[in-house]
Amino acid sequence: MKTLTLTIITLLISGVVYAGNPKYEKAMEAALNQLDQCQTITDFNAVANTFKRIGDAEKSEWLPLYYQAFSQIIMSFMEQKDKVKKDAYLDLAESSINKLLESNPEESEVYALQGFMFTARLVVDPQTRGQKYMMLSGESVGKALKINPTNPRALYIQLSNETGAARFFGNDIAPYCDRINHLLENWEAYNSGAKFYPKWGKREVEGMAKGCGG
Repeated sequence: MKTLTLTIITLLISGVVYAGNPKYEKAMEAALNQLDQCQTITDFNAVANTFKRIGDAEKSEWLPLYYQAFSQIIMSFMEQKDKVKKDAYLDLAESSINKLLESNPEESEVYALQGFMFTARLVVDPQTRGQKYMMLSGESVGKALKINPTNPRALYIQLSNETGAARFFGNDIAPYCDRINHLLENWEAYNSGAKFYPKWGKREVEGMAKGCGG
């Protein structure tokens, strides 16, 4: 009888996990559709707030906080002139990423996002920040790739940093083109994560490939 009871409990738990949370899934689908439509800083700020509300309601889920931070990083890239604002957006993103690292220390995507954030810090002022944040971004990407050597976002950020440095010093990016094209060709195969896992980055890699004549 005890064994039967345990079996029923196990099946019930499995059923809950398998079924998922319909309310959460519906909210995430709507928010990700909203993210796809974003065109301005105001749009990204609104969707960041949407992901925050989802995360506050579903504290066991890490992806809402991930996309909140991602949206804030994009806001920093989109801000054209005000360095204080750019850093303020990144401060918010970094706070979220630190929370993610505490709760998900073995998640490759979180380290890739941290690398992306450090690259954004560098872009605020390349002349004074280049060495520090290139190193920090590289360390984060290295951790992401150690966990998942085919994480496409980590590979993209790595290549973006390397080609960016090459251009900064007036060097040709041709030596990186084979890796860029390989990443683009294998992009879909590398994106095999669970539902709602990050997929972004392909358009950016396509742009890099065009710079290689692809």
